[in-house]
Amino acid sequence: MNKSTAQKLATKISTCLYLLLLVSGMGLASEKVVIQLKWLHQFQSAGYYAALDQGYFAEEGLDVELKERDLEQSNVDLILEGKAHYGVTDSIVLLDHLKRNGIVLVAPIFQHSPNVLISLGTSNITRPKDLVGRRLAFYDNDTDGISLLAMLAEQGVLEQGLIRDQLKNRINRLINGEVDAIAAYSTNEPYLLREMGYSVNVIDPKHYGMDFYGDILITSSKEAEENPLRVAALKRAVLRGWEYALDNKEEIVNLILEKYNTQNKTAKALMAEAQGLEPLIARHTTELGTLVEGRLEYMLALLAKTKIINTELTQSELEQSVGRLVFDSQPNKELNLSPEERAFLASNPILKVGIDRNWPPFEYLDTNDAALQGISRDYIKLLEELLQLKFKIQDQLSWPETLDEAKAGGIDFFPAITNTPERRRYLNFTQPYIRSPMIIVTDNQVSFISNMSELNGRRVAVVKGYASHEMLEKNHPLIQLDLRDSAIEALKAVAAGEVDAFIDNLAVASYLIRTQGLANLKISGQTPYSFDLSMAVQKDQLVLKSILAKALAHISRQQHTSIYDSWVTLEVEKGFPWSKFLPPFIGLGLVMLLLCYYTLHLFKLNQRIRVANCKLKKAELALKEKNAQLEKVSITDKLTGAYNRHFLDKALSDQLALALRHKRPMSIALFDLDFFKKVNDNFGHQVGDKVLQTFVELVKKNTRSTDMFGRWGGEEFLLICPETNKQQACLVVEKIRLALEKQLFEEGIKQTVSAGVVEAKQGITVDNMLSLVDQKLYLAKEAGRNKIMS
Repeated sequence: MNKSTAQKLATKISTCLYLLLLVSGMGLASEKVVIQLKWLHQFQSAGYYAALDQGYFAEEGLDVELKERDLEQSNVDLILEGKAHYGVTDSIVLLDHLKRNGIVLVAPIFQHSPNVLISLGTSNITRPKDLVGRRLAFYDNDTDGISLLAMLAEQGVLEQGLIRDQLKNRINRLINGEVDAIAAYSTNEPYLLREMGYSVNVIDPKHYGMDFYGDILITSSKEAEENPLRVAALKRAVLRGWEYALDNKEEIVNLILEKYNTQNKTAKALMAEAQGLEPLIARHTTELGTLVEGRLEYMLALLAKTKIINTELTQSELEQSVGRLVFDSQPNKELNLSPEERAFLASNPILKVGIDRNWPPFEYLDTNDAALQGISRDYIKLLEELLQLKFKIQDQLSWPETLDEAKAGGIDFFPAITNTPERRRYLNFTQPYIRSPMIIVTDNQVSFISNMSELNGRRVAVVKGYASHEMLEKNHPLIQLDLRDSAIEALKAVAAGEVDAFIDNLAVASYLIRTQGLANLKISGQTPYSFDLSMAVQKDQLVLKSILAKALAHISRQQHTSIYDSWVTLEVEKGFPWSKFLPPFIGLGLVMLLLCYYTLHLFKLNQRIRVANCKLKKAELALKEKNAQLEKVSITDKLTGAYNRHFLDKALSDQLALALRHKRPMSIALFDLDFFKKVNDNFGHQVGDKVLQTFVELVKKNTRSTDMFGRWGGEEFLLICPETNKQQACLVVEKIRLALEKQLFEEGIKQTVSAGVVEAKQGITVDNMLSLVDQKLYLAKEAGRNKIMS
């Protein structure tokens, strides 16, 4: 039995023992709650299955029943009617919020909605406005898909006219042409249709500025008011379940196949859905379950602007109404620790704490009495009160020495530390409780830095052993790292011109710049990284991690804010000392008068410069336009407007490399216009040119925007089809062949085409592929022409 299996078995055994104690020894019964899922069983609800299977609900004293979606009913109605305690919905809940009170948002699971519209790739529906007058299979009574409605309204589709159709059996009806487009989830239906051999067009509201929350855990106002501890407990269990599900996708896919597969999905389809959900949940950039009131306010403003909601409320009143929507758990009177957790605290009354001695405002030692100061001190005091523990601060070690001590098992607890891949090898982290961006500090002479690549080859200071050191060393090898022992040392190095920049936490940098009087420094840019500060314990101390997670949840939002603001918020001076600064201001005024004449002179000079710059700008734009024209000429065939041989050579090489690297399908087709020489001989080259141009237009109408088509030479043309297997490519080529066969030319010419089709296989080269497709084309012509060989 490996370590992971052993830990899992131990967890389940402890959970069973805990439940036995609850029922027999303590006389307490688990609380029965019903959760109404958003949809039919699939990976979309994986976190709830995991929380149930791993015992997370049971650990919180909850007996949970999961109900599959009844497509005839609204989840909001079910909760308000008391038929479910909790449910999952999307941002459509904002409409119900304005119509009637009674719903509370507990936690959004999807930071971005997977709602999209889908049409077949053979249609010309690629943008919202193409749906005007078309048939769209959509959710009944607007029970889902608020971001889709907002997009359709903002693009004018609802106003100009749209034929709404029922959602039932939508995939088959789309294939059969009964509807032109369907509402769908980006993680489901596109995959299913592609597996069936159909290409699809996906219209995503996020691409049109409608980025709403997706699946949100909700409850009733009554439940939130009467049972806030139960709401908080269920939220903790659900978020733990989602973390587990996303970290163990294959295991949860097997669990769904075993217990929940009412839709008869394949393991491959469920895994594709799981992979697709990761960027929508966005847990690596936003803490799981994060709900931002300002974002809700923005969504309401968008809905009001697009007239999806008709309300007489002002913007201010709309914003105030958001406060009633969001669940805000109050501090628990009791932590509701399990017997195992209480036993741990009793047997470990003193914990050894690892800190950074020189990391203000988070952790640092007072210069007078060497006592711990900063944000960590305040959290440690709260934990001592909540858990009746004593913490022994290990303050004699440098930060690298502290990390080495933790690797050796000599540190029990870190109050403030960033979760990194290296540290995860020996530490276990709680959910982050402080988030601060990682920024770039330079001297005042440096302009804004918009991209990390601008630092390539520059000397950039980082503190040795910090998360910034690990991230930059791993992800930006071209940056010359200058390792320093502390943030203040690094900032002074920037101020003295010894290095070009310093990268660290915004809170740390701004605090030190202010308190150390480093007036010649400024924040010049933001990195793509952030410091998500968590608490951490030894890798095997899962019980202690659980205790800390409950303690952090117990601390109120007001307490978190108060601690942070007391160390990070800038102080505002209440009065201005006029008596001190008035004499210098008078002298400065005299100097300003002397500078007025010179300023007027500069003003006239600047006017001349602006005129010159305007001319230069026009010349630059003209040059860019010429360059664009030259670039187009260099890759297109002059006669037909299709790509030329030069472009196709490179495109084929690139697409084949991508297909082989990612093990994705890719096919090519080589066309030859049958007996084309007779057209030129009998009717002249002008007519022949017209035939070539018409063929190119036919191909463009019958292929996707992602396909690449060009003139290979003479009357031969090459089509490159990414993400397309041989069978799918043959369908496309057959459509082109039929279209040309039916095409009528003014001179009465009947033109046909022969084609060969080849799919890329592992190990194949560009030359092999071209040779094979040429052979297939030869076979097509040998077989009588106007045929396809694959």
